Amino acid sequence: MRKVMAVIDEWRERIEDHPLHRWLAAEDEVFPEHRLWFALYFTNFIMYFRELNLYHISYREARGMDPGREAISAHADEDMTHSRLFMRDFKTLGWDDLLGWKPSEVFHWLFSSEVNEQLRRRTTAIAKLVIEAEDPAVRFAVSEAIEACGNALFRHTTEAANRYTARTGKELVYWGQFHLERETGHAVDENVFEEMLLTRRQREAAIRRAVRVFELIDEQNSDMLTLAQETVSQGGFDFRRARHAAASIDGVEAVEPPKGAGFNFWPSDPHPSQQPVLDTLHKCTESLHGSRSVEFFVTDDLEQSLIRLRAALLFHATDTLGSVTLYRHMVSYPFATDAVTRALNRMARRFGGPLEQGHDRRSLFFVDWASLELDDVLAWPVSRTLEFIYLDAATEPWRDMRAVATHHIDATQNPVLRYWAILALKSLNTVQGRAMADLAHRVERQAGLRLPHLTLKINAQRPELEPDPEADAIRFESLPLAPDAAQQAVTLVGEIHEAFVRRFDTMIEAVRQAKYPLAL
Repeated sequence: MRKVMAVIDEWRERIEDHPLHRWLAAEDEVFPEHRLWFALYFTNFIMYFRELNLYHISYREARGMDPGREAISAHADEDMTHSRLFMRDFKTLGWDDLLGWKPSEVFHWLFSSEVNEQLRRRTTAIAKLVIEAEDPAVRFAVSEAIEACGNALFRHTTEAANRYTARTGKELVYWGQFHLERETGHAVDENVFEEMLLTRRQREAAIRRAVRVFELIDEQNSDMLTLAQETVSQGGFDFRRARHAAASIDGVEAVEPPKGAGFNFWPSDPHPSQQPVLDTLHKCTESLHGSRSVEFFVTDDLEQSLIRLRAALLFHATDTLGSVTLYRHMVSYPFATDAVTRALNRMARRFGGPLEQGHDRRSLFFVDWASLELDDVLAWPVSRTLEFIYLDAATEPWRDMRAVATHHIDATQNPVLRYWAILALKSLNTVQGRAMADLAHRVERQAGLRLPHLTLKINAQRPELEPDPEADAIRFESLPLAPDAAQQAVTLVGEIHEAFVRRFDTMIEAVRQAKYPLAL
């Protein structure tokens, strides 16, 4: 481990002198609070940091297995509270008034804007580095690298925060000394790992993953410096709001989807080793018919119909808009080595679309959002929308669901298991989606609204893939699966189903209690 720490310490010194850090601490004509605008190009990561710690860095139920897992998990317990500190400073700095963004603009900025695409990619890459590091020694190295980057950043933001406090009398708890005292630059508070004897394989994995964290943060720091300086030069976010926060819905053409997936996706002839997995999935999907998650969308009252469709769109927003990032950066293999992995990558590209904009269903989502007047109905400031996405109690089961899905997708390199995780998500959403679509069709007829997303239409512009007959011939369910992998597939289908049901119950209760302003 000393060799690992030597590499981390070398990178710690390199990241310390990053130009972003020097700019944050500089004293010139730029107001210190304007320097902190860089954070609005980092908000995805700042707010997701709670989930990263809660679900993936912490060993959760397995934390008591050994002192290493417990030490890592104990530090994660502290770090998962820091997003709330960011929200306090968000309000102190007056960023709600600075931005003035509608809820739809917040969602688009975070999950589908071009300006934050690389942040989403890097955030996903860091999450993958954590999830794949099941070994505590390796996960410690990954976490140590993250903590070193955080400590370097906050020691420089503290200088900006102190100048802001001196000028305004207002304290910044996230960007200032309060948070810095909790960002020690180390992943554990006890000396559990530093004298640990590692195998060569452990050491190489720890160094490789830690260095990759530093590289990703270094890239992100460079991007944020440029974006923040440009925003200061522009005099604020008005230009970026018009160009990057407002989703374009003009001229979006929607068409009925083709029957089936258009490629070998839905299972038809499973290998005997995979039949138990398909049986489990059938039981899970059948259990949804007649369930609360389907019956919720059965109503003849137009006002209730509008309320329930608004709730569905609001609660599904993060998953719908974030699914593109999931397919592009989590599901896909960085290097496909055979026909099976190429087939999975082609499936991810079909569902996630190419990197160019306009080929996925996100644009249709914002058409529905505008038709249902959700911005006017909610009338939320930016901070309230952020809290709903990342901190609200009612959306906690939705975050649980995302964590379960991403863990099962990324914790394995087996493409068949990744296929079953995606198939489970698609199958469960299909049952619920048809119920939503039936109600949305009735609302379209009764109220004259256009709801292409909720009625399950697709964007007329679809990704065109180069031919790969060998990969396109792959049927994942027909491949033999080892007994342990088959049992793992059964488990992941069951866990995804359980999380799927739990998340929807909270939405139903929120509507029943009128917790959110969903009626005009």
